[in-house]
Amino acid sequence: MTTKSTLIITAVFNPDNMASAQEYMQRAISLLVKAGGEIVRRVKVERAILGEQNYHACLVMDFPTSNAVDTVFNSSEYAEIIPLRELGFKAMTIVIANSM
Repeated sequence: MTTKSTLIITAVFNPDNMASAQEYMQRAISLLVKAGGEIVRRVKVERAILGEQNYHACLVMDFPTSNAVDTVFNSSEYAEIIPLRELGFKAMTIVIANSM
């Protein structure tokens, strides 16, 4: 039985460079989908009920394996868009999770 891996990305936008954030998201999501990722949910955070609102947006994607995710983040195509990520976001967290 193969267990899917889930990619979770949380991000804090840089309001001074939203064009870079938008281009990064478009290109990164394209790479992730091409690698077999399926978007489960993309959300913009409205507000926190408990705790601090530490991010503005969240992307959740399922992949057939964690190796598929690693392939994207280790690719030359992804390396090309890292400068966009650095300009467009104040912070970003990228994690791989599996079912409990």
